[in-house]
Amino acid sequence: MDGTLLTMYGISCEIQTAAPSTMSPLCAGIDNLAEALNEVVQQYFFLCDNGFARNHVTGMAPAYTFTGRRVIGDAAQDFIFGLKYKVDTERQSQLRITYSTGQSTTNVITCPVTICNIQEFSGATTDDSAISFELRFDGAPSVAPGEKEE
Repeated sequence: MDGTLLTMYGISCEIQTAAPSTMSPLCAGIDNLAEALNEVVQQYFFLCDNGFARNHVTGMAPAYTFTGRRVIGDAAQDFIFGLKYKVDTERQSQLRITYSTGQSTTNVITCPVTICNIQEFSGATTDDSAISFELRFDGAPSVAPGEKEE
């Protein structure tokens, strides 16, 4: 194999739980993370392409969906689920995601986000409550190399 596999547990996520810069880890109870770029793609069928399309990505609305189990007392979860009946700017926060590039450095993605589709109660009566929520980007993210790994 010519590369390093990106293992999901190597991804670190944090959410701003208090202004101006208190970041809390999004990890306790979280067992699944899914990225969706939600791209806007324009397709063009030019005469010279004999019926085949050329694609042009002209926009996107990235979002991350987190699922897992409710952990009461976790700062990130308590913050998120405390907003479930709030609207407008009260659902806004900041997200930071750090992951290894496999080349002895890390990438850091930061972006203002809106917390959406909060689900705190789900499952059978004898199950720990299944949860899910989305963090949708508000504008373009900052993607930068992080600190060198040792």
